[in-house]
Amino acid sequence: MLKLKQILCSILVLGSLLSSPSLWAQKETKVNIAARQISLKNLIQAVEKQTDYTFVFDNSIPLSRIVSLKGGSQYLSDVLKQAFDKSDIAYEIVGKQIVLQKVQTKTNRTISGVVKDEQGEAVIGASVLVKGTTNGTVTDFNGKFELQNVPESATIDVTFIGYAPQSKKVVAGVRSMNFVLEEDTETLDEVVVVGYGVQRKRDLSGSIASVKGDIITEYANTSVASALQGRVSGVQIQQTNGQPGAGIQVRVRGSNSIRGDNEPLWIINGFPGDINMINTADIESVEVMKDASATAIYGSRGANGVILITTKQAKEGKITVEYNASFGVQSLAKELELLDAWEYMSYLNEKAAINNQPTIYTDEEIKSTRHSTNWQRELFRNALVTDHSVNVSGGTEKVQGTLGASYFDQQGIVKESGYKRMSIRSSLNYHISKYVTVSSNLIFSRSNHNQMNSQGGSRGTSVIGSTLILPPTATPHYDDGTWNDFQTQPIAPVNPLAYVKEVDNKWYANRIMANASLTIKPIDGLSIQLSANVNNNQNRKDYYKSLQYPNSQGAASITFGETVGITSNNIITYNKSFLKKHHLSVMGGFTYEQSTSKTAGTGTAEGFLSDVTETYDMDAATVKGLPTSSYSDWRLFSFLGRVNYNYADRYLLTASLRADGSSRYSKGNKWGYFPSAAAAWRLSQESFWRDVEWLSDLKFRLSYGVTGSTAISPYSTQNTLRTENVVFDKNTTVAYVPSDTYTGDLKWETTSQFNVGVDLSLFNNRLRMTADYYRKKTTDLLNNVEMPRSSGYTTALRNIGSIRNSGFELQLDGRIIDRAVKWDLGVNFSLNRSKVLVLSEDKDIFGGELDNTILKDQLNLMRVGEPMYVFYGYVEDGYDENGHIVYKNMDDDPAITAADKTIIGDPNPDFLVNLTTAVSYKGFTLSAFFQSSIGNDIYSLSMAAQAYDYGYNGNTLREVYYNHWTPENPTAKYPNLDQTSYKMSDRFVYDGSFVRLKNLELAYDVPCARSKFIKRARVYVSAQNLFTITSYPFWDPDINANGGGSSMIQGVDSYCYPSARTYTIGCRLTF
Repeated sequence: MLKLKQILCSILVLGSLLSSPSLWAQKETKVNIAARQISLKNLIQAVEKQTDYTFVFDNSIPLSRIVSLKGGSQYLSDVLKQAFDKSDIAYEIVGKQIVLQKVQTKTNRTISGVVKDEQGEAVIGASVLVKGTTNGTVTDFNGKFELQNVPESATIDVTFIGYAPQSKKVVAGVRSMNFVLEEDTETLDEVVVVGYGVQRKRDLSGSIASVKGDIITEYANTSVASALQGRVSGVQIQQTNGQPGAGIQVRVRGSNSIRGDNEPLWIINGFPGDINMINTADIESVEVMKDASATAIYGSRGANGVILITTKQAKEGKITVEYNASFGVQSLAKELELLDAWEYMSYLNEKAAINNQPTIYTDEEIKSTRHSTNWQRELFRNALVTDHSVNVSGGTEKVQGTLGASYFDQQGIVKESGYKRMSIRSSLNYHISKYVTVSSNLIFSRSNHNQMNSQGGSRGTSVIGSTLILPPTATPHYDDGTWNDFQTQPIAPVNPLAYVKEVDNKWYANRIMANASLTIKPIDGLSIQLSANVNNNQNRKDYYKSLQYPNSQGAASITFGETVGITSNNIITYNKSFLKKHHLSVMGGFTYEQSTSKTAGTGTAEGFLSDVTETYDMDAATVKGLPTSSYSDWRLFSFLGRVNYNYADRYLLTASLRADGSSRYSKGNKWGYFPSAAAAWRLSQESFWRDVEWLSDLKFRLSYGVTGSTAISPYSTQNTLRTENVVFDKNTTVAYVPSDTYTGDLKWETTSQFNVGVDLSLFNNRLRMTADYYRKKTTDLLNNVEMPRSSGYTTALRNIGSIRNSGFELQLDGRIIDRAVKWDLGVNFSLNRSKVLVLSEDKDIFGGELDNTILKDQLNLMRVGEPMYVFYGYVEDGYDENGHIVYKNMDDDPAITAADKTIIGDPNPDFLVNLTTAVSYKGFTLSAFFQSSIGNDIYSLSMAAQAYDYGYNGNTLREVYYNHWTPENPTAKYPNLDQTSYKMSDRFVYDGSFVRLKNLELAYDVPCARSKFIKRARVYVSAQNLFTITSYPFWDPDINANGGGSSMIQGVDSYCYPSARTYTIGCRLTF
């Protein structure tokens, strides 16, 4: 526009020198226009066709305007006078060009006013815009606004989130206009995303929770899953550890499978995708589908719930730029109290005395000690986290587009650890005609994860474990500056500082998700959508141990992986309203999905002469690694359909059916069928409720459906071979032999679910409540069972049992105070009870073995009649005369054997409660999010390893040293220091209940009324994990070291990478 104006000015200056000849030329030029009423567009075309003149103008000229002419043959100058004199369009003839410009008339003036709500309170930040222009502003702290250059005939539009938009026409002579906004009573009419379509929120008959993008980005979060934590009832989100980029375990209404993946299905823009490639600022909305009537449309992938993510899409309108930035500092939230050097030396002396051994340190040695290493402070650091994202969107009626980019960099609080992610996202809509639309979405992300060997494993073999057991009398380096080597000691701990500095364990990932769709609407109400998606995930993991690491000759390995997924959705939808009160929506179609995965690895090579090339010259190793590779492929073909019927917004019916055919199952069981039905009754639309002013909406819902889970990997139903070294003709060779697992006739795992719910809104939707009760049963659970030796197999995969989950969910939201001070409050409550109903021959199923050197046993158990994953072990019964632990005898056998084990804990919480609150006043908002889990148990392998040394002379907790058994303290919390054996018992089962201030934020909305460029600006400071109320003695109760996927080991803390406390400053700008 600026360049056009410069060109016009140049033309006008030049034209002033040539004006006389030009005037004369146009005076002699005639045009013949028969019409007396003609649009400017047609007039311009006629003049340019009949003469050598051309018109120059910009978009401000209204080409559709009708002008009056005398008609017939006239001089061009007379035609121009008739068309433009006494109008707001000026013309100038320059050479052979006629320049048109819009004239700002003197009638344009300044309009000021105030925007208030129905209670008379000022509405801060409301958008005030001259309709059809870009001339706009926002209200200040007092609700006031001022608009300049407002034409006499203009219309002023006022909008604000949560209120109905309002428009007023400018009246001649008026300089002040006030607006009173009413709360938007159409909140329930907003559209939400459902499986393979969209639906009005008020028409939902299933249990679907919607979370908007502004809620997702309300607080600084490192991932989409963590941003959802505590936002939706019935959804438990738990981090596996605090390491940057670590996995997060998500459970929707409990777990449903032993072998299968208990994680929900994540759908991104209509297709299965990886949430790790998305920045939270890219999200438009998230829908969590919980009951079977909502998830059955996804069939065999819907048993664990479905979470639909819609990224920000292209929209019509002027170009808008959104920029988000945050900067944070992380630190260890809690430092464990371990012995210092002087206490540690006294501790070893006391242990020696108990065992009748010589004193290790004299009093003089203890007093003369000048150094004490705090290994926690050596390993942990204050770490930075930064997050930047920008999104540009806009478009015309025909073409809309959006382009976004983000960069996230999180250093870990363990030195050298960290996670980086860069992503680019775009979407495009092109309306070829009113019948045909082409759309596309592209997401690319690249991440770099520097991982630490930070948890689990045997005591002392992890960075975290070694940090906590190394003696405070030791130092990271020898006097000559080389790394201290502790692996010569009995427990062989690693030097944690040497490990983080000299061992690289880097993981790189490139992810691409690209999809396109063609939508055809041949007749009113009918939509045909053909869409396809490609997912490509590539990863590489580089491991290198340098020559500087103690006793290292250099070691390296590389692992590659690639997964390519192809999905095609072909959907037809028909919507029809008839007889005024009836509305019918029918959807049907078919989908195809294929996923191919490949991996390859070099194995670990050892013996390098130099660290220069690291993993980029594997051939330089003197000892080559053993290469590995793998391949898998699966396919899923499905037919699906759904019918929605709505009578007078009062009675709602939904029915769906999906048929899945999977390549994972054998002939005869390849197809699974998953139906659902739901009904809803909106009582608030009945005549006897309509006149109740305080009741905005009341709806009862009832649903039943069946979903499924494949629960097995590809080829599980096929007889497979494995390699084995055999001796043939006195030589060892590799042979293929049958695998140890027998494959038989397997059925799908199926989950049937019943749900009843109620939605209630009061006082013009100011208070809202959603409550649900559900009961679901999963049958034909898949798991391995033992086979007799005579069969030639050790195990067989079988359908062996069933489990049940039932529970209650409650969501409450409301604006408690709605005046100059506004107070919003939200609470959600979740209760889930699981029960094992049937197992093969009623035999218990154990989780994997836990081993941290001190303990080596199985802990988690599935038993008929009990909740899933309960803890199983011995019960302590005090101390003997020497201060050693005594275990309770549960049978008549005097010896303590495995038969004395019993259930000692339950990792499943009794209930979850989360609370959000926000208080706003004149642009300032103070908000907080409290998270809690009540009644769950934690088995702390960390505490077990720290409390008992077992002769290894590692460091211990201060509490153990000052509260252990002695003849003078026979009821001490901990046994005698010479305890040398320990069993998996209830001693280290802790109440994992906690209440945490997860987020606290103070934000300020900066007034932008006078800014020409910034539409909105918010700055904020926030804190995450500010404090936690819990009786759990270790770092963090909200941790599950072995969680994720189908793992049966739940509720275990095994030297987890601790969570960080974070302080953040940031801004959100809209241009």
